[in-house]
Amino acid sequence: MWIEAIVMPREEETPYRPSPQRDRRALHQAGCRESLQFRDSLVRYLQAQQLMGQVKWMSEPGSLPMVTLRCHERVLERLRQAPEFEAGRTLSMELPC
Repeated sequence: MWIEAIVMPREEETPYRPSPQRDRRALHQAGCRESLQFRDSLVRYLQAQQLMGQVKWMSEPGSLPMVTLRCHERVLERLRQAPEFEAGRTLSMELPC
């Protein structure tokens, strides 16, 4: 059965510090680079674990380090065990027409 999962990088606990003001264009470009790097690291992990055959679809990089997968439950279980990823299942909403 295919499920939809969202994967993000696991963050370490750090005290809150306000971010310095930056140019929005530079901030967006940095976010896009981080998103691409994160997606590449996720693909490398899935290939190393031989899980790519259980992934039907993967979202393209955006401006946030987050990837949506259409995958088997086993992929989600393995991602939850990996120390570098936070992964969870999305909720499906059926709306009446």
